[in-house]
Amino acid sequence: MYKIKIPLKLSLLLLTTNKEFLLYNLDKTGSKITEYRLTNDYILTGNNRAYSNYKVVSCIKKQLTYINF
Repeated sequence: MYKIKIPLKLSLLLLTTNKEFLLYNLDKTGSKITEYRLTNDYILTGNNRAYSNYKVVSCIKKQLTYINF
């Protein structure tokens, strides 16, 4: 499994959102999120075509609660 660096602002937003999906683009190295959008529709049509990846927010929330310092 690969790791993606999530900006602090996005991680706080993910913990408080009611949206279902995170649509995002990665940088050239594939390890950092550059653009993102929270939505309830994961189908990559319309405004969502600009994003190449998606994740379910509920799965990300579970992983964010187990951060190792």
